[in-house]
Amino acid sequence: MQNNFTPQLVSGRTITQPAKQVKVLERFDVAVLGGGPAGVCAATAAARMGRKVILVERHGFLGGMATAAIVNIWHTMLGMDKQTKVIGGLVDEIISTLVDQAAAYNQKEDGTGQWVIDPHVSKLVFDNLVLDAGVKLLLHTWVSDVICDGDRMTTVLIETKSGRLAIEADQFIDCTGDADLICRAGLQTQLGNAQHQCQPPSLCFRVDNVDKDAKPLHEVQDELFAEPMDYNGEYYPCFLWGTVMPQTDDERMLAGVRVLNINASDAMDFSRSEVEGRMQLQWLMNKLRGMPGWGKARLVEIPAQIGIRESHRILAEYQVSRQEILTGHQFADTVIQGTYPIDIHNPSGPGITFEHLDGMTNVVDGKRRSTLSRWDDQPMDAPKRDTLCWSVPFRSQIPKGLSNVLAAGRCIGAEHDSAGAIRVMVNAMQLGQSAGTAAAMAQTNSTASVDTHKLRSELIAQNVPLIRL
Repeated sequence: MQNNFTPQLVSGRTITQPAKQVKVLERFDVAVLGGGPAGVCAATAAARMGRKVILVERHGFLGGMATAAIVNIWHTMLGMDKQTKVIGGLVDEIISTLVDQAAAYNQKEDGTGQWVIDPHVSKLVFDNLVLDAGVKLLLHTWVSDVICDGDRMTTVLIETKSGRLAIEADQFIDCTGDADLICRAGLQTQLGNAQHQCQPPSLCFRVDNVDKDAKPLHEVQDELFAEPMDYNGEYYPCFLWGTVMPQTDDERMLAGVRVLNINASDAMDFSRSEVEGRMQLQWLMNKLRGMPGWGKARLVEIPAQIGIRESHRILAEYQVSRQEILTGHQFADTVIQGTYPIDIHNPSGPGITFEHLDGMTNVVDGKRRSTLSRWDDQPMDAPKRDTLCWSVPFRSQIPKGLSNVLAAGRCIGAEHDSAGAIRVMVNAMQLGQSAGTAAAMAQTNSTASVDTHKLRSELIAQNVPLIRL
């Protein structure tokens, strides 16, 4: 099968688009661009504080990676002691709603594990959440461009089935994942690591008719790595994991495909990732059906899009560092907390590196073999670190050069390593709640004028369990 299936730009060739009038939607206090977990929580938080809010999403439903990419595992809301709650607010509310509908379960009987959700029931929960808050919705809509007056964004231009429209608002929140608003404003961003390589995206999918005693995934991966894949001659690059879907015993979500050397904010790369992901999926399913307990596995769902881990990150008033994540540094303007480890997928080959808050580093190769060490330079037999959680400051949501724009989700101000811990969905939801609350408080003023002591107090009043400094 051909690999050069994406079109190429013609070097140096452009056209001039004639000027035209663009219709303007009703004016909003807060415009949230991107309806993933971050955008849902940003819009809900701002609307609950009495602001007039619009939420714009490119798919026909909300939820982003949780629904469009069916990444159905959300990480624990407890600290490293497995007792202290460090995440709450809208995250807690959403999970509780899913549990009430038998659409989520905890992987540990005592509730200390990770949460597995039903991505399709989640679409309904997200709809109800934003609509009950009074948010206006616009789906099947892409950000096209922005208009700024000095350091203030005045308008976001969007592309819809009705043509180009304009959104004017006092405050804008970039929840696009790729920092689209900031990029369209012409501001510098950070892309991937120091070599501008991004963590590779993964294609999740669902299969059923899986035996209860089917060959474990870590053994499956070992066999998959035994010989090159037939469609490209490369070795299987994925870190294979999966979950049992809620209310089933024979259906799994598998994160079984990973596409290398991708910048998902580039149209050609994004297209290639989708097609190559499905090529890899076909190879994987053929191999999988030859293994014990997987012989009758039926492909139930290929999601609407591949799951993105990394692309552009804003240059914020403060960039969170790797050391600050690993040591659990607390900021005076902390707005979210988390425990997810620094998790770096090799952008150009098999393998993944985890750096945990307890001081341990785990490097996993293509056959799932682990090499353990300490990132804190302590002996292997030294006591593990007792850090409860890490935190992110409000300043990391404020892009330099724009006075009325905030970022939420994986595109906030963080270095490549620290972003590997912050990027997961429970953290994106917290960042959304923080941004929506702050935008509502800012009203027509600059985001930097928000009193962070009052912001933290408001978040605590919304059941966000921030550590009191």
